[in-house]
Amino acid sequence: MIRSSFFTSLFFISLAFIVGPALAGEGHCEPGVGEERANTPAGAFEFLRDGTVIHSDTNLQWAQCAIGQDWGPDSCTGIADVFTWDDAKAAVEAFNRNGGVGGYTDWRLPTVDELETIAEHCREAPAINTTIFPDTPWAGFWSSSDGNDNAEHAWFVGFYYGLSFEYSRSASYRVRPVRSR
Repeated sequence: MIRSSFFTSLFFISLAFIVGPALAGEGHCEPGVGEERANTPAGAFEFLRDGTVIHSDTNLQWAQCAIGQDWGPDSCTGIADVFTWDDAKAAVEAFNRNGGVGGYTDWRLPTVDELETIAEHCREAPAINTTIFPDTPWAGFWSSSDGNDNAEHAWFVGFYYGLSFEYSRSASYRVRPVRSR
């Protein structure tokens, strides 16, 4: 799990360019980004065909679309909504009141550790397997995790490079609901 300050992030980004490409990865990886680091192959997910997937490594069920997007036959349509951290928590509650997805109404904001499990490190912009999570914006997604020693901050995962950051709760990021099985 990569949690980082801005300067540490720059180090990892620079390191990625120095290390360069290695072995050919699964089809969702991008050449030259770090194919040897593929961690979300499609085979690690059960596709339920209802807009949700189950990650076999974590036994978590994820909404394939961000809040604000709608699930279509094989893609997400619309634009992912952005929220402050407090509004993100309220958005998940409203999502559940409005029927959720996949027949479940116990969705929640993921922890930063959970959100990091779907960040894909063998591709960029977005750093996520787009076969599993189609039409994902590369911008940040909120976690439920509080900031370290700072009540004004919370953690998010940016899906440009798949890195985690602690930032102001008044910033605007997206939400991908998760549920425990």
